[in-house]
Order: sequence, then C-alpha cells, then structure tokens
Amino acid sequence: MATKKLVETGNVISNEELSADVNAMVLECPKVVELAQPGQFVMIKNEMGSTYLRRPFGVADVDKEKGLLLLIYRKAGKGTNELSMLEEGAPISVEGPLGNGFSFDNDGRTLLVGGGVGIAPIIYTARKLGAEMAGPKPIILLGVRNHKELFWSDFLEDFSQKLVYTTDDGSYGRKGFAIDAIPDILKAYPDIKHIKVCGPTIMMKGIAELAIKQGLECEVSLEKRMACGFGVCLGCTFEGKSGKRWKVCGDGPVFDAEEVFG
Repeated sequence: MATKKLVETGNVISNEELSADVNAMVLECPKVVELAQPGQFVMIKNEMGSTYLRRPFGVADVDKEKGLLLLIYRKAGKGTNELSMLEEGAPISVEGPLGNGFSFDNDGRTLLVGGGVGIAPIIYTARKLGAEMAGPKPIILLGVRNHKELFWSDFLEDFSQKLVYTTDDGSYGRKGFAIDAIPDILKAYPDIKHIKVCGPTIMMKGIAELAIKQGLECEVSLEKRMACGFGVCLGCTFEGKSGKRWKVCGDGPVFDAEEVFG
C-alpha cells in the first residue's frame, strides 16, 4: 500500500537544462522526501504559473539527508515551459508521495528498462537496487532518440552493473528499440529474474510480453493523465486482464505486467 501523503511548500534549489527539451529540477521538500519510495510520484503546482491543476511527476531521485527531490521533465506545453523558467528560491507546492511503487527482493538480478522521460523513475529504483540493497547491481537498459540524450548516464552509472543504450537513429549504442537488446542481455546475465519497465506504452507492452514468455517477474509503471492524483476523479482508470478496474494513481502507477498486458 502507498504511504501517507502530505502537501508541502517547497522551493527550487536548481532547474538545469539537460538537453534542448529536458530539464532537471531539484526541490527542497524534506517532509515529502522522507516518505518517498521508488516508483511513486508527486503532484506539483507551480505557484508562479498560469495553470490551475496540479501536474504529476515521477520521483526521479531523492537525497533524504538534505531533503531534496529530483524531478526530470520534458518541456512539452505551457505548464512545463513555465516550470522550466523558474529560478532558485521559487516556491513549489508538492503533494505526495502518491501511489504504489516498485517491489524489491534480493533473489536474483533485476533488469531496469526505461524509455524517454520514463527513464526518470528508474534512477531512484536503481539507487535502491545498486546502493541500498545487498543483492547484485541491476543491468540498466535505456531507449533514447539519439546521442544527445546520454545525460542519463550521469544519474545512473554508479548504480548499475552494466548500462546499455539503444538509439532510434543509431548515433550511440545499438540502433533500434530497447526490446531488441533484451535477448542478448538475458543471455549475458542468466541470473536476471526481475524486469522493471517505465516508458512508452508500446515499449512496455512488448517487454512485458517477452518477460511473461520467459517466465520472469515483470512490473510496469503506467502513465495516465491525472487531475487529482489520489483516486477521486477516476480520470486514470483502466480495466485489467482480471476484469477489475484499476486507478493508475491510487492502485499504481506500478502494476504486475500480467495484469496489464498478459
């Protein structure tokens, strides 16, 4: 079950451009950070912006000693462009942590797969597996558009046994999609027993089907438009394979792959 949540007024510590359309924002919000777990998300409101509703952002990483929260986002519209212009000291209202995150155990190695800005929640998950748990470090597979998106390495290299990239245009690593690299990874690391995925739906579906066929435990982190973030508006529901209707915000965003794509 999700931990308790709260609303905290934080402030911007830094808001740096990682690429032409991706920013990394660090917020000081120690109460939310203390509760946050890998795979959860927060709903934030830019107190200096023109948008009314809160926006969901996956918890990319935390520093619990300093009370810092990392968010990585793509500038795709009015709200995120306004967010990218915030400077140090700007106030941000942070609601969270929300939802249920990834599960963990020390039985076997984990393959983490991320695509696009869906890579962001992989960072804290990798920290948990690679620096805080006793099991083997994870293998991390990232599917990006081109070599201009290799900034993810700065956040992930320290926590991985091996970091693998695929690029759409072949400008770095293996040309193609993330799923194309998985058979070789599973062959090279036969101790992999778990796969955790966050990214575009079509990518997660293909990887989930492969994992199910291979008999590997697989969790997927879903993205849906959300208005409330805690299950009241019912705007993020979907019907699982069991026939049950799930709320991505309250029941997820992390689900067993078989329930979503089985």
